Amino acid sequence: MEDLMLFASDLDQTLIYSHKTFISKEIDEQIRPVERLDDRFISYMTQNALNALKEIAQKALFVPVTTRTKLQYQRINFLSYGITHQYAVTSNGGTIFSEGVEDSDWSRLVIEGRDKCLAAQDLIKKFEEISHSSWVLKDSGKMADELFYYCLIDREKIPVTELAAFKLWARENNWELSIQGRKLYLVPLNVNKKAAILYIKEKEGISCVVAAGDSLLDLDMLKAADLGLAPAHGELYSLHIQGKSGLEKIKFTQKSGIEAAEEILESIPWSLANQIVV
Repeated sequence: MEDLMLFASDLDQTLIYSHKTFISKEIDEQIRPVERLDDRFISYMTQNALNALKEIAQKALFVPVTTRTKLQYQRINFLSYGITHQYAVTSNGGTIFSEGVEDSDWSRLVIEGRDKCLAAQDLIKKFEEISHSSWVLKDSGKMADELFYYCLIDREKIPVTELAAFKLWARENNWELSIQGRKLYLVPLNVNKKAAILYIKEKEGISCVVAAGDSLLDLDMLKAADLGLAPAHGELYSLHIQGKSGLEKIKFTQKSGIEAAEEILESIPWSLANQIVV
């Protein structure tokens, strides 16, 4: 599969969006639902983005890569738009599905990697020293698929200095902290999107990877790709406009919100697969 491109993309706030991210009435009229929870639709793409993604999935190895749990990912409905894919990566890289079945070899490697990271219960205990009901929603903390921790927060009330110090401490103990919307994530470094994509890349013998994402949890995957794409919003864009180093390789969109997905999908250079050999 030398000439086949692997397109790995984050979902929420990269490809799919909630209704609050729609910008104009014109966009509102062409949105299509891609996720249903209980009795309502909660995530969408534009028809243009769906058309582009369908074409990509036919030409390349499209791999959805998400921090969502296995159950949360199963709510996403690409199939009704004719979009199929062999692989999916969930739980921030902790789980790989191949033809709908979990890859047991990958799961074993993830478990083996836990030894290099501080035990989750010890990390959470330390986090509880600074978490408070004034900014962390009571009883919202959960372990996702027994792989990482997340909770709901009020971003405007975050104790910035204390959280920054905790983030450094967590990193020293091989955990990453990321804030996306109203969720704060604490993820062990052995559970990551980059490693999962490189595993699939090697397994399929692919030489070229294009990746897209908007958060700190996507950064290593984007930097490891031959081309990294990111929307003009979110965690990475915030760092970009602050002039932070380490983002030079990433190409940011001009548009933000749901229209950024169209720009990401339409900017994939098909010639890349023939030009780059890694």
